[in-house]
Amino acid sequence: MAQQDGGGPFDLLVIGGGVNGCAIARDAAGRGLRVALCEAGDLGQGTSSASTKLFHGGLRYLEYLELRLVREALAEREVLLRMMPHIAWPLRFVLPLHPQMRFEASTPVSRLLGLAMPWARGRRPAWLIRLGLALYDGLGGREILPPTRSLDLRRDAAGQPLQSRFTRAFEYSDCWVDDSRLVVLLARDAAARGARILTRCRVTEARADQGLWTVQAGGQALQARLLVNAAGPWAGQIGHRLGLPAEETVRLVRGSHVVTRRLHDHDRAYFLQGRDGRIVFAIPYEQDFTLIGTTDVDHPDPDTPPVCTPEERAYLLAFVSDYFARPVTEGEIVHSFSGLRALHDPGTGSAAAASRDYALRLETAPGAPVLHVIGGKITTHRRLAEAAMERIARCWACGAHPGPPGRPCRGGISRWTGPPPSWSGCAPIIPSW
Repeated sequence: MAQQDGGGPFDLLVIGGGVNGCAIARDAAGRGLRVALCEAGDLGQGTSSASTKLFHGGLRYLEYLELRLVREALAEREVLLRMMPHIAWPLRFVLPLHPQMRFEASTPVSRLLGLAMPWARGRRPAWLIRLGLALYDGLGGREILPPTRSLDLRRDAAGQPLQSRFTRAFEYSDCWVDDSRLVVLLARDAAARGARILTRCRVTEARADQGLWTVQAGGQALQARLLVNAAGPWAGQIGHRLGLPAEETVRLVRGSHVVTRRLHDHDRAYFLQGRDGRIVFAIPYEQDFTLIGTTDVDHPDPDTPPVCTPEERAYLLAFVSDYFARPVTEGEIVHSFSGLRALHDPGTGSAAAASRDYALRLETAPGAPVLHVIGGKITTHRRLAEAAMERIARCWACGAHPGPPGRPCRGGISRWTGPPPSWSGCAPIIPSW
């Protein structure tokens, strides 16, 4: 017999305790659904605690014309900043200009510029960067954060740590976030709304029978009407076992960072553009340090632990040393870390070009529905959860897989009895924190 908490089968069982899994569990519990979440290790121990610690729209995604993703992320950036000022705060980024800045050759904007301005040879002209920043300022309905401005690096403090050849820059806004604490707070709030959060509870088997999933996890059996596969790097492995179509490829990309002694005295970050078309951030970190990252390298499989390789360390140090007046050396590294991004991508093109957008795939072939969550950014976790609930509601509304008894959807969309959770004003997610 399946072990439950006395209320019958769960409505949703979420596999994965990263930011997306915890956000879905919180949203579903806030709508009055009975929710369980199973995490094989600890909350946020994988991708969600190895990010570059930013709530941002993704300025470089404009080169790939991913306007919907950037617009959604920028709008969420300000929503989240209002919600959680205790773990997120504004950060200004300095983008130094130099004539050798180039687009990655495969981007749509690079190809268009090559046709319109072949003499530019893939370089990023200053006017085009300023145009992109103007679009970045306006695309998401910016209200809180200050707009882009131009800097004279010969007079501004941001120019002091840089080589003297950098004389101009643009300064724009994004946000810093404590990523691992965000995941824990999402899980705590989900639990406060009735969700059952099970850490160190690995799912080892799942089988469907008569419209219900029976899941073996952590030595116990749990039943649920619907599974949510939000396992991040392991989503592909779980997906193949649960019916994810072969054409839906999960691409694993390793992102590595190094932490050095503080490289400058002011409180702004740097957005640095390389000759290879990539970008690297240099961000003030924990008062005394600078966080430098990230790389984009294809990774073989999720069970191989990601580590920052000597080649990646050398790449990041050479990248920032091309900008800073004093070269950054290996001896200044005090820490390094690496995480895996599970991206929705067919495997074509470079790892850097793989989309950071998310994909939701609902499958019913095994006899009970399962929702696969592929990709996503920490900035869009709340919108991803809302989209997941929309997809689940439509599945239950169609009648093939009945929804929870006594908790009907209104109008066939994800508005069950009981409103979705909200963080009003500037109140913390968990008031006691």
